[in-house]
Amino acid sequence: ITPIVGFEKVQRVLPTPTMKTRTVFGARALYRLPITSLEAEYTHGDDTSTDVATGTTYKFVDDKLRVGLRGDFSMASFLSWNLSGGMQMKQTKTTRTVSGASSTSSTSTTTDPYVGTGLSLHILNAFSLNADVTAVYTPTDDPALDDYEIRPTLGFSIRI
Repeated sequence: ITPIVGFEKVQRVLPTPTMKTRTVFGARALYRLPITSLEAEYTHGDDTSTDVATGTTYKFVDDKLRVGLRGDFSMASFLSWNLSGGMQMKQTKTTRTVSGASSTSSTSTTTDPYVGTGLSLHILNAFSLNADVTAVYTPTDDPALDDYEIRPTLGFSIRI
């Protein structure tokens, strides 16, 4: 199990369509098979935007679950490289506040494909420092938004 702390670039349509960068945290678990690994990952992130013209504040909370396959390739005794891919499920809760009055709504769960890659630096056969980047395909017709979300992360793991 690996803790995750990182940044991600996400699509936002309120108050205006834009790409937003924010911090995320979560955990990743791997189940090693003979040729590959099963990967499951949960992340949580939140951000806030304000429409200055109306004084409306929007708070977004995203919970994401990724499930897929991962291949690890040893480059040296202390360094490995990985490739991963699968599906991401995402639920967003939006809280809209106007003049102190708040209302909350949730989106239906969306499912999108993802791919990722990363490097791990192994220390003393028990610890690893990990750097990963993941891209999720999130198609949109809005020209102000990208068709993908990007999340680079740094982490560490302890081999049990």
